[in-house]
Amino acid sequence: MPTFSRHVPQDPRGPAFPIIRVHATRPLVAIVTSPDLVGCFTHFFKGRTVPCDAPDCEACRENLPYRWHAYLSAYIAQTGVHFLFECTAQAANHFTDYRDNHGTLRGCLFKGTRMHGKVNGRVLIKCGPADLTSIRLPEPPDLIKCLSILWDFPVEEISADRIEPDKKTPHVRHNPPKEDKS
Repeated sequence: MPTFSRHVPQDPRGPAFPIIRVHATRPLVAIVTSPDLVGCFTHFFKGRTVPCDAPDCEACRENLPYRWHAYLSAYIAQTGVHFLFECTAQAANHFTDYRDNHGTLRGCLFKGTRMHGKVNGRVLIKCGPADLTSIRLPEPPDLIKCLSILWDFPVEEISADRIEPDKKTPHVRHNPPKEDKS
């Protein structure tokens, strides 16, 4: 039985931030609010993107291909929508280049389009500094917590490690508790 309330909880434990991807025919123009991005290997499994949980990954056991996805938070100033942006490693390279040159992703204005206007076309990203003189960016969400909620993992089972020492991009990992087999 649900519990109803007239008060908004401090931690709604729900995906308050929608995930937005680049549309096939409409450019996405937004400003990054997070200081960095996080990423992990994912599968398209049972109709949705899910993290690869190797070595105990059901999608891997079914021989489904995987790819690395990056996540960052962004803001569309015209609509006031604050969201999580998902892209592949190829598109994320433009964000890491920007971060390496500017010390942060926060305030990065980006335009995302799809090559040839196709649904599965390669995502093209252009980055540059945003003019923030008339825009107040919202505070960034905790990306790892957002992904934990989205993927229905307890927050304490998620960690972010650096997968390449020369790169600063964290890799999100699910660390389920070990079962006691005694």
